[in-house]
Amino acid sequence: MTVRPSDLARARRLAGWYSRHATFWSRWGGPLLTVAILIVLEIISREVLRIPDRFAILFLATVFAAFTGGLRSGLISAMLTWFYLGYSSSTAGQFFGFTDQALGRVIMWAMIMPVTVVIIAVMKRRADRASDEIVRREREHSVSLAASLAERTRAEQALRGLFERNLAGIFRSRRDGRMLDCNMAFVLLLGYTSREELLAHNAKEWYVHLEDREHVLKLLQPGVVVTNHEMQWRRADGRQIWVLVNVREVTEGASGYLEGIVLDITDRRRRS
Repeated sequence: MTVRPSDLARARRLAGWYSRHATFWSRWGGPLLTVAILIVLEIISREVLRIPDRFAILFLATVFAAFTGGLRSGLISAMLTWFYLGYSSSTAGQFFGFTDQALGRVIMWAMIMPVTVVIIAVMKRRADRASDEIVRREREHSVSLAASLAERTRAEQALRGLFERNLAGIFRSRRDGRMLDCNMAFVLLLGYTSREELLAHNAKEWYVHLEDREHVLKLLQPGVVVTNHEMQWRRADGRQIWVLVNVREVTEGASGYLEGIVLDITDRRRRS
């Protein structure tokens, strides 16, 4: 699918439009919501139903403005809410004329609302910083993990290359003879045509004298390597060969496997 330059330009303009409007609403959405609620409350109170404490609803709008828009948005919303509180608490016929009780309430909320807004804005800023720090650490961890995985992959590839290029036969199997892996030198040593064909067989099949294998298994202990053990094996075509085996047992948790190196010493045995 071909992306045209006009499509890219349109996508950039759309992203810019979203960014500008998101910034606008984060800054001014709270105060605008406060004004909208104020107007709706006033209309409902005059035309439909008198709401006993409209200020409580506007106070919630102020909290929302401080949480979403920060300190400036919260303070603007608080000022609008306080102004409406003064207006609604005024004595009938006297704009901003208060009784002693109403005056005390207006003064109290004039002090409480800015403090509330500052507390919410500070908590929100700290939460945002903590969130940004978590994201930064996760990003750094992801980068470090990706680098570690890449390094591990390179190391595994290098080891696999060494495993494949080794002239000696290398194998891995379970104690019961099930084959796990081998290199091509091991495949050729036993006369098979492919690794898959060889891995379908059990290691016990290649021993001319099965007691040789049992003897090696008895010698294997944690940390012990059985070296230079000579025995006879049987190839896929039935021909018997002499091999020199070096083997150790690798433990992985509750399970383990045998890992060995095998050399064909038939010619040397014939000459000796």
